[in-house]
Amino acid sequence: MRARRGFTLLEMGIVLAIMAVSAMLVAPALSRMGQGKPPGVGDDVIKLLTDARTIAIQRNETVTLRLDPTSGRYRADTVGVAGSGELGEGTMTLGAQETLVTELPRLVYVFHPTGSAFADSVLVRGTGAAALVTVDPWNGVAYATAR
Repeated sequence: MRARRGFTLLEMGIVLAIMAVSAMLVAPALSRMGQGKPPGVGDDVIKLLTDARTIAIQRNETVTLRLDPTSGRYRADTVGVAGSGELGEGTMTLGAQETLVTELPRLVYVFHPTGSAFADSVLVRGTGAAALVTVDPWNGVAYATAR
């Protein structure tokens, strides 16, 4: 018997079938490429507030978030049945050319385990757009309203 050269018709058919199935799975994702929602003005502030609210509900503790509008530095503290302590601190990364506009020296957000909140409002100015970030006192959900 001599050695075969090349592929059989069956082998070629299997490879083509696998490539066709792969193309059908990838095609919808490729057609939507670049159509995702671009980040909006104030999304970074809303994400920070949403994380603080989520932690308050999950840990059944009151979370107090203090935010310096000029530097973007924040500190989160918790108070619960086990005591109180520092949850975390850092610097908020704002989007390109975004600034926080307020007359207050510090912004204070208090999220309760029930989901309710006591919160300050802040205007976030970006390039060509501005949004007022507020927190609903009844359910603690943060949202931005275009200005």
